[in-house]
Amino acid sequence: MFLAHVIGGKHLSARADFTAMVRGATPDVVLTGVELLARGLDEARPGVGDVVVVDVGGATTDVHSVVEVDPETASVDGQGLAREVVATTPVTRTVEGDLGMRWSAVTTVAEAGLDDLAEAAARRQQDPAYLPESDEERDTDEAIARAAVGIALRRHAGRSRVVVSPEGRVVERSGKDLREVDLLVGSGGVLRNGRPGVAERVLAGSVGTELEGGWQLPQRAEVVVDTDYVLAAAGLLAGHHPEAAYRLVLRVLGAPGG
Repeated sequence: MFLAHVIGGKHLSARADFTAMVRGATPDVVLTGVELLARGLDEARPGVGDVVVVDVGGATTDVHSVVEVDPETASVDGQGLAREVVATTPVTRTVEGDLGMRWSAVTTVAEAGLDDLAEAAARRQQDPAYLPESDEERDTDEAIARAAVGIALRRHAGRSRVVVSPEGRVVERSGKDLREVDLLVGSGGVLRNGRPGVAERVLAGSVGTELEGGWQLPQRAEVVVDTDYVLAAAGLLAGHHPEAAYRLVLRVLGAPGG
């Protein structure tokens, strides 16, 4: 499907030998890189712990998370826990097809209720190659990115809330609990090529202990940006060159958060 709709859909090449070189879909290899960053290779080459990566693209916003899940959790804050039918997995990826900077700009601002940006979003959707040339237009791009990040992370993480059931008061959860995540990594052109402080303006609103609504978002995570876009490359290398992949993925930690 990736070869047919992404490689073929973008008309990158019609040659069979070109598609034969493709090692995997980009979201898959990025997730492999995220897992390597989180878990490392062994005790001598450890990972950084629980990690979330949010990648803001032109058409989609992808969230990758590697979080150790405690299967024995039976209560939260002394209250019962309503379990989901499908268990949460430690390694997870969600792809939001209506959230993006260009092709999905209109639906992003609509979902966020940013009516004042509807016209700007429409211009971006009509011209996906558009690059902002003024601080005002850069502010608009950051606002769209901030909306895409916030909505995508909330969809991925879900929320916890107290409900009344026949068994009494229980905590009902949806999505994946990211509250104890150690590291939040931002990716995508709007973050890699943005002005100084862009990570703080775009990502920081989705981190903190004072977030309302019961959303299970990171509370104290360090925020960095994959400025060199190494996660995908590390994912490609991980199978045959794990040491090189590990050294490469650690470069994410040296990228300042804006």
